[in-house]
Amino acid sequence: MNNDKLKIVGDMLLEDMDSVSSEFARLLAKYQPRWYGAVDFEELKRGAGHGASMTLECFSRGDLEPLEDYFKSCANIKLDRGVGIRDVVESTLLGKKAIREFGRRYFTDRDEFLAFLEELEDFYFEVINLTTDRYSAMLLSRLNTEHVRNKLLLEASRTVTSAMDPDEVLEKLAEVLAGTVDDGCCTIFLAHPETGSLRPSAGFGYASEQCQSALRGLRLCPSGNAISSVDGKNYGFCSVNKAGSSFADILPEAVRSGSVSLFPINNGAKMLGVALVSSMKNGFSFDAATRELIEGILNTVAVAVESVATARQTKRQLQESESLRRVANVLLQRPDGKNGEVLNLIAEEARGIVNGGGSAILINEGENLHYVYGAGNPQPPREYYPVDTTFFGAVFRSRETAIVRDAQSEIPHGECLAEVRTLMAVPLLEGNRALGLLLVSNKSGGFDYADKRIMEMFAAQAVLAMRNSRMFEQSEKLAVQDERQRLARELHDSVTQALYAITFCSNAAVRSLESGREALAVEQLKSLQGMAQQGMRDMRSLIFDLHPPELESEGLVGALQARLNSVEVRSGIGADLLVEGDERRLSLRVEEELFRIAIEALNNAAKHSKAESVTIRVIFGDGLTSLMIIDDGKGFELETLPTGGMGLRGIRERAQRINAELHLDSCPDSGTAVRVDIFDEHGLQEEK
Repeated sequence: MNNDKLKIVGDMLLEDMDSVSSEFARLLAKYQPRWYGAVDFEELKRGAGHGASMTLECFSRGDLEPLEDYFKSCANIKLDRGVGIRDVVESTLLGKKAIREFGRRYFTDRDEFLAFLEELEDFYFEVINLTTDRYSAMLLSRLNTEHVRNKLLLEASRTVTSAMDPDEVLEKLAEVLAGTVDDGCCTIFLAHPETGSLRPSAGFGYASEQCQSALRGLRLCPSGNAISSVDGKNYGFCSVNKAGSSFADILPEAVRSGSVSLFPINNGAKMLGVALVSSMKNGFSFDAATRELIEGILNTVAVAVESVATARQTKRQLQESESLRRVANVLLQRPDGKNGEVLNLIAEEARGIVNGGGSAILINEGENLHYVYGAGNPQPPREYYPVDTTFFGAVFRSRETAIVRDAQSEIPHGECLAEVRTLMAVPLLEGNRALGLLLVSNKSGGFDYADKRIMEMFAAQAVLAMRNSRMFEQSEKLAVQDERQRLARELHDSVTQALYAITFCSNAAVRSLESGREALAVEQLKSLQGMAQQGMRDMRSLIFDLHPPELESEGLVGALQARLNSVEVRSGIGADLLVEGDERRLSLRVEEELFRIAIEALNNAAKHSKAESVTIRVIFGDGLTSLMIIDDGKGFELETLPTGGMGLRGIRERAQRINAELHLDSCPDSGTAVRVDIFDEHGLQEEK
């Protein structure tokens, strides 16, 4: 570039920058008032002087290198203000106008002035080319960046609004955020509504299972100062598994170096969570534009994220409630289950509630905890754990739930298998008494305090189920004892009395024969024969009542018909059996209880009501089976009858054991009606 005349003018004007700056500022204010009309003149003068000095330095050097630096320093400022390329070219030409006026004053010779103008035109031709090329490229880059930003914002908004499942929404949002950086990764942490702690809810971009496990095991809390988000808020953190502990060691330095950033997710003043965004690319560091883009995305979807967080929390609470309700129904509505069956069911359900791999129950037996039942894998390697010398014994003594983040380092060798990574031990407490431990192991990502809360609730229900099962076993023993007492009374009232009468009559017959009164002895022997036959019938009836063979083979109706036949023979009472609806089998336990209720009602009719006829009706209705025993005896006042009178206590207890509804109807001289209703959900025969 020829700069003979330009160098002369440049050197001269560098000595008088105040005049140059003033003239350039005046022209900018006059011709570009949109951008500079409201700017303080002294401030405008300083800015104009900086640009003019770069131009004059180029005059002296004979190249455009000083303007390269100038473009880098001020072009982005103009782009941020929205200055267009036309205005940039115009301001450049205004600088040319100011310098030309100063050249006119200096070069009085016309030829020298024309030479100066020629050099000036060549110089500004190159400057205009440089300006338009560089500014256009920067403007295009800015527009492309803005396009990408708008595209990502639109994609994030569309993702959140189109996906129905809350987990899918967060996974897609994590994918969008990871896409803002090269080789990006993202984990979204949502705040727990009760504790405020933040737990990972979605992630994208982590290739290794170890890295995924580490992030699943990481928990953030709003109190602490270990790491900071981009808005300056501090967070503490902890880990719930071994992999998470390793990641937690390097996280603070990664955040400080700028390769990992935490972006808050807020909806107004409400903190919803944070997004942890990072890059797998070596040497990566977040720039301002990327931070602004991510913040814009999160601001765009904040309302939707709050809805998702609420939906997830509601869904989890419903799942927990449904799980507890289902478990409670299964456990508490099966009182016929042995205690071992209940324990096995508890172990199976426990791991399902928190998505654990394996579960086990240890029951206290004096100085040891006895491993009795388990479900899934892994399982405890030992059958007995001394209470005083083992890890599980210590948890049992403490009566506090223990969360184990790294089982291989926290639990002594030999007390758990090598496959156990994380574990939670929940004491089974009945008041102040510890019954044992409920163990759940190997949840993906480890256990946290939300798992602790739900498992302690489940453990409380499990203890109730265990207690209910024990009480049922005890009631079964009492029922057997009551049955034995009933049989003893029956034997005394019927067979024993018959045997006594037979003995008395046989002695009388012997005495009659010895005294030669043979006719009287014959009558006594005939009476003796009748008594013996009646005693045999009574004994057969008692044996039938113990376990009627027809009950298993023919069901309730067949057993009742066989029993009524014997009632007619024994007591002379007319007995009828009526069946309505389509006959179906009930469970054997329910049929046996209904049969014994009918027997007790028949005995009452024969012994107490002085009935002449009895009718039994079995009604198989829609979802309901009813048993009715109706006699025409003397009846009684319900209000004046003792609770356990006339065998009614036994009838009530049997009805309660099968969850049946009992109805009694009687009044003096009008007979008695006993009705038992059992719904199919309690009574149907179980499929094999």
